[in-house]
Amino acid sequence: MLQPPYMHLQAFRDFSAFQFTSRGMHDPVTRQVRFNGQGRAGIYNLDLQDLPVTKKDDPGRITDLGDMETVLATLIQIVEIYTERYPQRTVQLRGDTPQKDHLYWLALQRYKDILRPLFFIDVKVNTSTDEDDLSIADIAYLLKRKPIPFFSLHTVQTTWSGHSRLFGRKVTIEMDKEVRVGIALPKQ
Repeated sequence: MLQPPYMHLQAFRDFSAFQFTSRGMHDPVTRQVRFNGQGRAGIYNLDLQDLPVTKKDDPGRITDLGDMETVLATLIQIVEIYTERYPQRTVQLRGDTPQKDHLYWLALQRYKDILRPLFFIDVKVNTSTDEDDLSIADIAYLLKRKPIPFFSLHTVQTTWSGHSRLFGRKVTIEMDKEVRVGIALPKQ
């Protein structure tokens, strides 16, 4: 059985960053998921980090509070929400540390069955690495939303509530005020 994600999220108005509170066995930790673009390629790197980051902390380290399955489910849910807003963008899962590489791989392995109906999943391998020396750090996973017709209407509000098709649960995101009306149809 899949662990449900954290359902209360905070987001920047453009959805370039999301935050949620991770509650495990220790004190709660604020986690942030950022999407960083790579110019005109339409590929956006996903980055997960713990907040706040201080100089003494390792900025790439993700603290395990015993709720990592919930954190990974939340990460996948955030990808779903982000690509609903930006269906033409491709999300790249490739960590800047071995720990993040492993976490992204685990998330895809765990949730690939629920991702496949909504996403194309591709693997990008670093071709400069010798085949015998390949490691998880040489692999990036690309998630691209399949062209599914949808209509969404969101009124002026500071809290956006939606429904995750992947997890079948209500999602709440605190954000800046905005009006968004959109329809997307598959390209012919």
